[in-house]
Amino acid sequence: MTSIGAVETELAYAQEDDATVTIRRDDYGVPHIYARDADSRAPVFYGFGYATAADRLYQLELYRRYYHGTVAAVLGAGDGDTDWVQFDIEARRNTAGEPSLDEQAAEQLTADQRAVLQAFTDGINRYITEVRDSEDLEFHQAFQEHGFEPEEFTTTDAAGMFVASMAYFSGFQLETLSATVLEALTQETGSQQRAMELFEDLQWGNDPGCPTSTVQPSDAYSPPYTDVGTGPTPNVVGGQETDRVTRGASGPSVTPSNLVTGGDYTPPTDAEGMHEDEIERMRTLASGLDSLGLPIKYGSNALAVQGDITASGDALLMGGPQMGFNTPSIMYEASLHGPDFDVAGVTVTGYPFIMFGHNRNGAMTSTAGIDNCIQMFTESITTNSSGPDTYTFQGEEYEVETAEQTITVADGEDVTYTERFTRHGVVTQWDPDNGEALAQTKSYAGRHMNCWRAFYECQFATDAEEFRESAQRCDYALNFMWAGKDGDIAYVHLGRYPDSEAVDWDTRLPADGTQYELTSADYLRAANGDVPYSINPDPGYSAQWNNKPAPDWNNGDLSYSWSTDHRVQRIINLVEQRLAQEGTVDYEFLKAVIYDISFTDLRSIRYKDHLLDALAHADLSSTEQQARDELALWDHFAQANGEDNEGRHSAGYTIWDATFPYILEEVFSEAFGSAYGPASYFLDYDYGRGTLMRVLNPAETVLPTQAEYADGDITDALISAFRTAVSELATQYDGEPETWRQEAALHEFDNLALFGMPIGVTSAGNTALLNRGTENHVVRLSDDPKAENILPPGNDGYVAPDDTTGEHYDDQLAMFENFEYKELLFADAEIESATTETRELTMPASPADGVTDDTPTSEGTETDKSTVVGGATTPVETTGSDTATETNTGTAASGPGFTTLTGTTAVLGTALAWLYRQNDTTS
Repeated sequence: MTSIGAVETELAYAQEDDATVTIRRDDYGVPHIYARDADSRAPVFYGFGYATAADRLYQLELYRRYYHGTVAAVLGAGDGDTDWVQFDIEARRNTAGEPSLDEQAAEQLTADQRAVLQAFTDGINRYITEVRDSEDLEFHQAFQEHGFEPEEFTTTDAAGMFVASMAYFSGFQLETLSATVLEALTQETGSQQRAMELFEDLQWGNDPGCPTSTVQPSDAYSPPYTDVGTGPTPNVVGGQETDRVTRGASGPSVTPSNLVTGGDYTPPTDAEGMHEDEIERMRTLASGLDSLGLPIKYGSNALAVQGDITASGDALLMGGPQMGFNTPSIMYEASLHGPDFDVAGVTVTGYPFIMFGHNRNGAMTSTAGIDNCIQMFTESITTNSSGPDTYTFQGEEYEVETAEQTITVADGEDVTYTERFTRHGVVTQWDPDNGEALAQTKSYAGRHMNCWRAFYECQFATDAEEFRESAQRCDYALNFMWAGKDGDIAYVHLGRYPDSEAVDWDTRLPADGTQYELTSADYLRAANGDVPYSINPDPGYSAQWNNKPAPDWNNGDLSYSWSTDHRVQRIINLVEQRLAQEGTVDYEFLKAVIYDISFTDLRSIRYKDHLLDALAHADLSSTEQQARDELALWDHFAQANGEDNEGRHSAGYTIWDATFPYILEEVFSEAFGSAYGPASYFLDYDYGRGTLMRVLNPAETVLPTQAEYADGDITDALISAFRTAVSELATQYDGEPETWRQEAALHEFDNLALFGMPIGVTSAGNTALLNRGTENHVVRLSDDPKAENILPPGNDGYVAPDDTTGEHYDDQLAMFENFEYKELLFADAEIESATTETRELTMPASPADGVTDDTPTSEGTETDKSTVVGGATTPVETTGSDTATETNTGTAASGPGFTTLTGTTAVLGTALAWLYRQNDTTS
């Protein structure tokens, strides 16, 4: 593994003298790291790396192994459902064929930023050395259980911890699922035209009624507000009666269109088989996949409120990143205090910046963008026993490039496999029997350190405009949000996406790899102003829950849930309700939003009344009538009784939860026939159930359905679903319907991270399953700032060899379950008052040759500069908003199976030369 510092001599710190770094720990074990007298920012991050390693070293070890694909080297081959060899293969495939991270960092980061990455790495290594040399300190229990000690980290490792997990959030596609559904519909209907019409009801191009985070559509249906937890009350806002209101000072915004316009598509011959293999491939990496098999259940919610409409006159921010619950948490809290900055909050463990929190001038948070980063291409291949395999592109044959990789296995023999590449990218499915393969083009490939830089710079932003400019560097599918001390807010959708209106194929489906490819001219990029953002949007607030960024933005293969029924509408309705009643919102209201959306059943607030209306005149049995009455009494709150909400649910919720799946089946199964199984993935999704909304509200919703469902008799379908559920429940439970009470679903704080690795050795216990953030933070910035957060189970993840843990291992879990919060400490005085332990470190001075200049290596203009890629001379691209060069200096794969040092790079050849030329350069 190669350190960035081994390639770039200018990575030395801009620190002329030894620097003193002070780490103060508060009564929750949170480290507050100070280096105010340092000559640069690097010493603070040296302390940050040290503190993170002290609390989470085993987690860091597994994260870097995830990036490199070397988990089997320490955990062995695995057993049962755990296959660490295949895990490593798929982990490597996430970045296979891309320029190494040292190359990306050299081109996409400034010298000072590379110095910070080096300092963070050295801080980690300082802790490793201390433990190794100490007679008193010991490594985490898991190191000893698996019989190894951590090697020192490199800057490639430190950057890789970021790339592995963030690329995970952007690395999904459902084009193969769409192809499977379309193929099944064609077989069911016997008509490609009719199949496409039904497919449009599942994967609509654009729903004008979908709520957005910038400006709301002015003439679309807005689902009515529903009181939850207190019983039904008259609607204050709802339906077409709601007037769109402009509040406060509006700022600049960009809301471009990127609508799916259809076009060609080429599903593989065995679409279902290919899709099943794709899902199994992702299941290898992703833990906790539900029965639908969709590996994209994670997301986040957020709310930024402009100062003009708050009770205090200050902007407010609420964030709830949803990355699952683990022991230790995937996230880590710290505050950083350097010569020119202060920032406090939470980040994914191992990232050298704060993602969720605030600095002196504003608060920030982010959510997953759920947008179209990946395009699948169906290749036509020819396998040859006497020579290299080939694929066809525009009438010519090209060699399928290959690279042999070896997986080291701790408890067995090494495993060798072949990675394949075409001009479209890495091959994920190889089907020689049908002469086909699937390859994927990732819009962010080779651009990971642009994304690192966006997060790093955003933590220092001074106002909304600076925050926007920094955020837009990011090529991952994300949303960034800001609330400033000056009262301004910002929402920025990030990424780099195919221009669906311009390409010749339907971006919801696999494209014909024999004819098409993506060039830089086919992409819309946030850094170029092509992707939506808004500063002080007209409503006076911006709500986010992985929803649509702007009214006419693309509904792609992942974002099919961008519909009139979207979960973010609950947050919007809560804000509108409060504004209608009180005129303003306040800090405590943001906590009330977190509580509400944690328990509110997002299905019942939209569809329960439809069911009750259908049952009103139905001829019901005595048991069915009692069940209907229990359902009517239920207040939409899916909160169980008992301690920590871990008891039993109400009868009303039990009846509703059993009924809803049958509603979908009764309404849609006949029309979709044998395709209902795969189609149901689109129909019943936690983010929203847009097709059902359109069927049950045809007069209000703007987008009509292409088909008539339930033979046009929705009332009978609803009654039949209810009767089926009641009959099933009567068999399951003894007694009258009022006694039917299902047990609460629980989530264990196990030791598996969201991508399926054991980042610890034990569990902190269970919690009731909530629709809530892994961490929650609420911030009001003013002359009298206030900020609180909660991060269960605790900030310390260390487990000693004798199985003991520290007091901060799970000290926030009970507070989390009770919806209590702790102070997010920021000011020097409050940190000093809360300090329970202090540690001073000395970061040694290093030569500063070549580091003092923090100017960009390029001003971001188009150039004719060239580099040799796989034997082809390739022009490189620099783009308007970037201040560091965006050249690609090679296509060497960056996993342990490759040598990545400059001068000894293993180059993959002409196929990847084509890929990076077309993906990353102007044509």
